[in-house]
Amino acid sequence: MRILFCHTNFPAQFRRLAPSLAEQGHEIVFLHKGIEWHAQDARAVKRHIYKVSRLSSSVSGALHPYLGRFEDAVLEGQAAAREAIRLKDSGFYPDVIVSHAGFGNGLYLNDVFPNARRIGFFEWYYTSGVGGDVHFLHTLHGEEVPLDRAMRLRTWNAVTLLELAQCHELVTPTQFQCQQFPEPFRSKFHVIHEGIGAKHLQTLKSQRPPRPSCLPKDSNIRIVTHVARGFELYRGFPQSIAALAALQRSMHDVHVLIAGVDQICYGGPGHASTGETWGVWAKQSSGLDPKRTHWLGALGTNDYQALLAHSEAHLYLTIPFVLSWSLLEAMAIGAPLVASDTQPVREVLTHGVDALLAPFDQPESLAASLQACLLDRGASQNRAARAQERSLQYDASLGMEGWTRLLTSAR
Repeated sequence: MRILFCHTNFPAQFRRLAPSLAEQGHEIVFLHKGIEWHAQDARAVKRHIYKVSRLSSSVSGALHPYLGRFEDAVLEGQAAAREAIRLKDSGFYPDVIVSHAGFGNGLYLNDVFPNARRIGFFEWYYTSGVGGDVHFLHTLHGEEVPLDRAMRLRTWNAVTLLELAQCHELVTPTQFQCQQFPEPFRSKFHVIHEGIGAKHLQTLKSQRPPRPSCLPKDSNIRIVTHVARGFELYRGFPQSIAALAALQRSMHDVHVLIAGVDQICYGGPGHASTGETWGVWAKQSSGLDPKRTHWLGALGTNDYQALLAHSEAHLYLTIPFVLSWSLLEAMAIGAPLVASDTQPVREVLTHGVDALLAPFDQPESLAASLQACLLDRGASQNRAARAQERSLQYDASLGMEGWTRLLTSAR
């Protein structure tokens, strides 16, 4: 088959799927705008880059504030369509188009290739209601979602709804994400997680990766880890830091290793009440012991995996939103887990069975759970072993099987 992938970034969620399909003999073209810094070379995948022609009019204030995202999506869609036309002119006609939905890059691909089977990969549907990200954040502060915010969110879904109407098949990674979409669409979704290299990750501890060089040589320390792409509210960064500081106050042999960058990846701009970024606040005002806290920045794959392999307690928080790959990878590696008792986490972990779950907004409870992990190594290792076993449900091989069945049925 000829398959066209389209995403704003290469390779994103298709980092395993696209190269694997190419190796199976399918002709794979990947249409994208940006490229991720950790992207690996996939020579069998033909990449075509599109460029957006201009910025949205919302920058100048000439557009209604609700419509900025919509115009951005139209500009993205036009840019992808122009490059798709060049592909068509070169003789490439895809049998199937697999596109990431929500940013507009797939908006007009049906117009360029009307005979192609269209599979849409959908991650999120905006809502101000109970169970969603925005409502959860406002509830933390005892607030209702402002009407203006609710109406803005409803408008943002216009692009997603346009793409839902165009696709022959719908895919989303988890049941929780599926439940965010309007009820009439849910039964049409295939829940296929792209997967992680669970089987490989389970072997890491036995390979004895090098210990993080930032740690003292003293063997009588306890290693606690926290990983987040950005330091932000969506991943509970301030709550995590408060919990880690409380843990250090009660256990003087705890060293905390934090991987990630002081940036906002999800949600709007956010910062501490002091006006500082969350990273600056954490380093200067949170109560963390600077001698026992190690800021690692963005890590390459090997260093990141080695970090998790040495973790004696790994802390992961998220509001009701897209689940991070890092949690599944920590499960597979066998890091004892403490996580937020939130819906996306409960889909993959069960309190007391394969992890300890605690309320998202209770740092003292999170710290107590971390301490329990460290003090009862036998129980924490038993839970970690069960989490490893459960991680096999998210092995990339199963994701590949699901996608292959779907693509084959779409012929």
